[in-house]
Amino acid sequence: MAKAKKLSLLERGRIVELHKQGLSQHAIAAEVGRSKTVILNFLKDPEHYGTKKSSGRPKKMTPALSRRIRLAVHQETGWTQIKALTGADCSAITIRRHLREKGFKNKKRIQRPRLLQRHKTARLDFAREHQTWDIERWKKSSCTPSPTEQPVE
Repeated sequence: MAKAKKLSLLERGRIVELHKQGLSQHAIAAEVGRSKTVILNFLKDPEHYGTKKSSGRPKKMTPALSRRIRLAVHQETGWTQIKALTGADCSAITIRRHLREKGFKNKKRIQRPRLLQRHKTARLDFAREHQTWDIERWKKSSCTPSPTEQPVE
């Protein structure tokens, strides 16, 4: 069963006031809208309520390491290179999982042919040659047939 949210400061103050008025824990729980157990736990020790350290394995991913990984990911490197760059003390799979949780998606880039210098000059020549063309001239030179033309069979 999941943990409920901790009591807010407003709820804590209300519980203390109702307890001072002499209401039972059951009545306070009904009034505040929380369980009897949380009321009991709060009234046992109000000063230290919600300060108990939770148990469990400590996180490998610190906030500083998280920032370093997110910066390194923009350099287009693999998981193991990110691990080496950041000095992370965790596995590459942990890094990948962390990045997925932060909204990054590992997609392979689309392979496209390189744009060589000859391609650039050809594009520039084409642009200079057709710079002064108007719409009518473009319509006449179009490679695709217009809707009124019938394809040749």
